Amino acid sequence: METDMQDVQIKLTAKHLVEGNWDASTHHYEGKCVQKATSWYVTYKEHMEGAGEVSTTLKLSDKALTLIRQGGVSTRQQFENGVSTQSTYQSPYGPFAMETHTNKLRVQYENELPVLIEIAYQLWMNEQYSGEHELRIELGK
Repeated sequence: METDMQDVQIKLTAKHLVEGNWDASTHHYEGKCVQKATSWYVTYKEHMEGAGEVSTTLKLSDKALTLIRQGGVSTRQQFENGVSTQSTYQSPYGPFAMETHTNKLRVQYENELPVLIEIAYQLWMNEQYSGEHELRIELGK
């Protein structure tokens, strides 16, 4: 089953626990959302400091979410409840080994469309603990 591509407004709130304090930032993007087979794909462009424009894809399947970035940085990060995954983060400064342990992945749907994605995870970069992270992604028309 494939649906038509739809325009979506994306509100992404990222939180990061640093030395006991939560640091939060909110970003707004215009993107596209389409269903292919059993997965949803949300695509948008983001500007990253020092890396320029990056094409970002969220692939949402039954049990997992994969975050794919291509451009000035490239990475493929997978989130699945209770699972640790390894990947590589290619940055302008060279590659970093990245490990993600997902504590929470929750997706809410309305009329079969994904409207809210919540992720909580711990991150290690080159085996250095990089703290607790939370992502809240709201999708609207």
